[in-house]
Amino acid sequence: MYTMSIRNKLQEREERRSKSAQGGGLSEGLPEGVTRYVRASEMASGKQFVILADPDTWYFYYCHEDGDFATRSQFIRKHTCLHSPREAGADFDLYARPNGGACLSCKAKAKRKLYFMIPVFDFEYGTWRVLDMKEYHASNLIGDYDKLEKAAKKFDKTYTLVGDAVVVKKTADGKSYALESGEVDDESTLEEAKKLVGFAFPYEELANFREEDDLRKIIEEADERAGLDKSVLGGGESAAADNLGF
Repeated sequence: MYTMSIRNKLQEREERRSKSAQGGGLSEGLPEGVTRYVRASEMASGKQFVILADPDTWYFYYCHEDGDFATRSQFIRKHTCLHSPREAGADFDLYARPNGGACLSCKAKAKRKLYFMIPVFDFEYGTWRVLDMKEYHASNLIGDYDKLEKAAKKFDKTYTLVGDAVVVKKTADGKSYALESGEVDDESTLEEAKKLVGFAFPYEELANFREEDDLRKIIEEADERAGLDKSVLGGGESAAADNLGF
């Protein structure tokens, strides 16, 4: 009986992690090469969506990342902080501060940044996807969202942007994103999109939470410029000997 080598098994595990990080494991129903995550390039000149959740219920989570944007240097491989909620609707204050007891990267003092996943219906592909946005970009979209909704409520007090069409595109300076009102010719497609409002999107899987062993490897391989406290990994010959029972 043929048994795949450990070398190949490890490669398979890493490929699965990479695929999951890109939403690849959840791309059923999408064309090859298209993931649940909407790429920045797709929104460069504007792309139309239906917003499927109010900003107060957008899924938030944290990532550990650090680098130099100017030189595109990566000091530590980006990864999801384990001290993040697994579903939308969590108490924001419970996760606002690093927690070394829940996440080894927090314990190592890795830089931690806030992200949001915004569920949308993509007209082009006829299915749900997510906009994965840093805090700054999400804040800009919320500002535009509130302006659009406030203007519409002058004519209809019950109006909500949830379930309606919008266009998301790069701002004029190319540094962030803007949200504008969209136009829909096919009302039946809009009705199909509205059926997804309230759907339990698989945020935990999309966020790609790693195991602690993976975090240990990421911390160990991090550049010195990340300024991590690698003592959290333990180490030295004595620690290795203890683990081996010597």
